[in-house]
Amino acid sequence: MYSSDASVNVTVALSLTDVNTNQVVMTAFARPITITKGVRQLKIQDVAPIDYNYFSPVFSVNNLPDAFIPIGSYRACFTFYTSKSNDQVIAEECMAFEVMPLSPPQLHIPFDSAGIETPYPQFTWLPPTPLTLFTNLRYDLLVAEVQTGQTPETAIQENLPVYTALNLTSMVNNYPASNKGLDTGKLYAWRIIAKNFESFAAQSEVWTFHVKKKGNIPVTALIKNFIELTSDNGLLKTGIISDNTLGVKYYSYDKTHEAVIRFTNEKGEVMKEVTKTILYGNNFLLFQLDRAFNTDTNYFIELNDMQMSRYKACFRISQ
Repeated sequence: MYSSDASVNVTVALSLTDVNTNQVVMTAFARPITITKGVRQLKIQDVAPIDYNYFSPVFSVNNLPDAFIPIGSYRACFTFYTSKSNDQVIAEECMAFEVMPLSPPQLHIPFDSAGIETPYPQFTWLPPTPLTLFTNLRYDLLVAEVQTGQTPETAIQENLPVYTALNLTSMVNNYPASNKGLDTGKLYAWRIIAKNFESFAAQSEVWTFHVKKKGNIPVTALIKNFIELTSDNGLLKTGIISDNTLGVKYYSYDKTHEAVIRFTNEKGEVMKEVTKTILYGNNFLLFQLDRAFNTDTNYFIELNDMQMSRYKACFRISQ
């Protein structure tokens, strides 16, 4: 709001400071404008063209006026100068704000609570989004043993890591063959920390896994064929099982979530509903069928993804 009766020509300037380093990372100067008594909301069209100056490598890659501001904590100060002399400040206002990713890194493999076959696992994950917020994205991988009575989050924060990999540029990392293999019978927690240059950007949730003892049979070997759920618009697949154990394969494009899986008969009547945790990527699901399922009868299993698209398969129990 401007309260004087006399109009005045002013220049609007912006100074953007990184709160963590107290370094000015960007300045901007608008063209001179005239303001009069009253309340006026300035729009970009009112002050364009704007002269931008960048003082940080984080901003040098994103040096366009319509680019996203990189991840971080900032203080923005708007200053009004008289257009005759930019040394005379007539008003100034500052505000603090933080830029965070919409989604943190998403863990992929090993699955949460998985039992893995090898003491030398491969770790994979998905990047935080949107990627345009980052100019030099790097990752730290942390793996720690979960002690008795600890939560996975506490183990990651407090225990000495059994394995770390820092400043990774790839979203895949193999546990080194030169290291001592991870022990069977122990529970491990892992997390990914994303950084923009050396500044913290976001961190994933914490997942756990354990190494199976030798002689354990992989889940996929318990059943000869997993029936694959396919889009309701595609060709419906029918699987034949010889006992009451049904194996289902489903590839999810969504982040980890809970889904209701329905079993129906040929009339479309719901016979059973089960809630399962669905992970991004391949999911191998096992179900024990009860006596309600008869031999030589077609049944259907289906679920909806997070966009409410239906995936379905047909199966029958042979005699």
